Amino acid sequence: MMKRSHTTVLDDLPEWIVIEEILVWLPPKDLFRCRAVCKFWRSATSTDKFMLDNCHRQPSLPVIRQDIPGQKGVRFVVFRDKSVGADQKLCPIIQHSKFHNLLGACDGFLILSSESDFWICNPATRKCAILPQPRVPSSSAGVSRIYIAGFYQHQPSGEYRVLWFSRGCLRGYILRFGSDKPRIISRPSVLSRLPEFWHQGEFDSCYSSQVNHRGSLHWLTGIYMETAVDIMVFDTVTETFRWMRSPGWLGRRVSLLEMDNKLASCINNDASIEIWVMQDYEVEAWALKYRINLLAMKTSPQFEYISKMSLLNQRELLICCHNPLDGPDYLLHCDIDGKFWDITKLKGERILYTSLISTFRRA
Repeated sequence: MMKRSHTTVLDDLPEWIVIEEILVWLPPKDLFRCRAVCKFWRSATSTDKFMLDNCHRQPSLPVIRQDIPGQKGVRFVVFRDKSVGADQKLCPIIQHSKFHNLLGACDGFLILSSESDFWICNPATRKCAILPQPRVPSSSAGVSRIYIAGFYQHQPSGEYRVLWFSRGCLRGYILRFGSDKPRIISRPSVLSRLPEFWHQGEFDSCYSSQVNHRGSLHWLTGIYMETAVDIMVFDTVTETFRWMRSPGWLGRRVSLLEMDNKLASCINNDASIEIWVMQDYEVEAWALKYRINLLAMKTSPQFEYISKMSLLNQRELLICCHNPLDGPDYLLHCDIDGKFWDITKLKGERILYTSLISTFRRA
């Protein structure tokens, strides 16, 4: 990088190329070192636009919630494989006794909950702030009737917004960061889309599989059901709801993913995993893309069920495998063609079925 004259080999390039085509692609640690080269680089890489553009070019990392034996609270770690130069697979990003659940991730920001409050956190700077919440009457048991369903950036305004749902009624709230005045919206009925015998849980973002794809939030309805159920879609530009058809195939719906810029649905069928990819988003046409036979993996662990899956590097899967209460939980790492890569036993720390959150980009 440096010549003997203390100039850099980039000095002959236009400044905009250095900033917008080279530095913006660097990992955070390397970018931090480059900021010390000259004052212009430091100022140009400190703008909100540059930091957001740099964040979008970083790999998405699955976030895992773990209990800490003998301690209050939980810690949150990200799974990093060798391709990103990680020294360890499970790298802690936040550990604090007051936090309990991870409820949203967007552009390197996280939304965490404590017993009664919600927090917006930036793991890169280790700063957290209270997140205002809509004020609605509590239930007879004193429990809040609202919960976070989604976290997104509203593209027309550039604002970060939180979507809240209200338990017991078809009402939603949109609250932008920096404001304590929510806007009330109506949300569709989920029960009308499910079999009469099925009791649908809340769309709390720490339970429901959610993907931000093509400017819309997508949720699975009837999670873990073995029949085809529709997908709820929320357009983050118009901030309206609609329904989308899911793959008409039997099996437990486990997760939604974004694969090669297409929406994908993961279905667990006995000892196999099927990945259905939406070939045409407009007409909602699905096709079976991959089938992974878990029994064919000689080193695959014995487990009771699968709760969540996340995609790594567009070709690898991280799968949460759960055992009965007296057995350990695992993270199974394999590729989409069924090749086994590795398995991580969680050292006495039980990973919850809500733990593998969709992903966030580390800024």
